[in-house]
Amino acid sequence: MHITLTGSHGFIGTHLREHLESQGHTIECWDNKIGKDVKNFQLNSETNLVIHLAAIADVRRSLKEPQLYWEQNIDVSQHIFDLCEAKGVKVLYASSSTAREWWRNPYAMSKKVCEQIAPINSCGMRFSTVWGKGARPTMLIPRIAENNLLYATSHVRDFIHVSDIVSAIDLIIKRGCMGVVEIGSGKGVAVDQLVAMNGIDVPIKEGNDSEQDENVLSSSDLRALGWRPLVDVAEINIKDYL
Repeated sequence: MHITLTGSHGFIGTHLREHLESQGHTIECWDNKIGKDVKNFQLNSETNLVIHLAAIADVRRSLKEPQLYWEQNIDVSQHIFDLCEAKGVKVLYASSSTAREWWRNPYAMSKKVCEQIAPINSCGMRFSTVWGKGARPTMLIPRIAENNLLYATSHVRDFIHVSDIVSAIDLIIKRGCMGVVEIGSGKGVAVDQLVAMNGIDVPIKEGNDSEQDENVLSSSDLRALGWRPLVDVAEINIKDYL
């Protein structure tokens, strides 16, 4: 299959690209890191499937630069959706558990809007809190691994390892899922408890109102198809999975 992948050299994209290539698929890459800006996205006539992962994340940054999130996450996605719909090419796109409470911040809103404007036959993949090798060093799990925290919050998070994200996307491709599909571990872990389990003693603060208190995703649709996450952040040495 000829698959066009945006965000191909980002955190999740790198893992997914390597997996799909190992399965024999031809991967056409779009990523700013290789000089192919998704704002200039064009659809190759050979493309059988588009996987759209490119986006700007970071909830707190979105509070400061909401216009940027609209332009990069919504306008770019609309362009890709329009091209795919016109050519009859299915698109899988990255959404987020934050879309459940989209009013909390511009990032969450951008993901919810994408779910609303996506083509009917598309599949929105709602990720919970993804972690693993290649994650931004400012994200929670890498900071725990490096003992680089000033405080922890009492937020409950559904930590899903990137390898489990890849296996879920692989199943979505094979089963032709449509609509919005959750991809999470289904297990909530309090941030302050995870920090303590890893031997870090820092003050506990209340979470910011711009973020959900918890983001646990049951992933019932995928579980019904036989998918199960294999990495439990509370039961392993996280340094072995980074």
